[in-house]
Amino acid sequence: MERALIINQNGSIKSISEKEIDIALYIQRLIFNTMDSKHWYAPLRWAEFLTPIKGTDGTYLLVYQGEIIGLFVLTCNIPDVLSEYKLPSSNYMLIDSVMIKEGYRGHGLQRQILKFVYEGAIDLKMNGLVSTVHPDNKYSLNNFILEDYKILHKLIIHGGIRNVMIKSIDNI
Repeated sequence: MERALIINQNGSIKSISEKEIDIALYIQRLIFNTMDSKHWYAPLRWAEFLTPIKGTDGTYLLVYQGEIIGLFVLTCNIPDVLSEYKLPSSNYMLIDSVMIKEGYRGHGLQRQILKFVYEGAIDLKMNGLVSTVHPDNKYSLNNFILEDYKILHKLIIHGGIRNVMIKSIDNI
């Protein structure tokens, strides 16, 4: 799932290895500390970065002009994780986390990431994509809706109520 995209020729998506998890934790903490509504996000632990790295999915850094400006984590085919989302099948890719540094928010980066993830899910022959969004997080909610995600239901997860967002993939 190595593809370059995001923000023209000056940006890229970098898959990280197990040795780089501390970088992801640092970036997560840095971004989390600038959030006004911290209850919208549940920070991931070290092992939650490791599982995707060891699978067919991954942990990715968003890099712009040499600076790490965000991260996102994908997991798929991990039944214990996906079962709590009450999905139509287990063949879904979970967008477990998307975080963008404060100065780069509002520039469509989350939507670009969602497009990148969608292409990867097609390549992996997934049935769809799933993520959760806090109901008050209108920014993320609107981004998902603009990318054709639907609210499947609400669920108490990640320390509070979340909309479970789903997008089906037609793998014909």
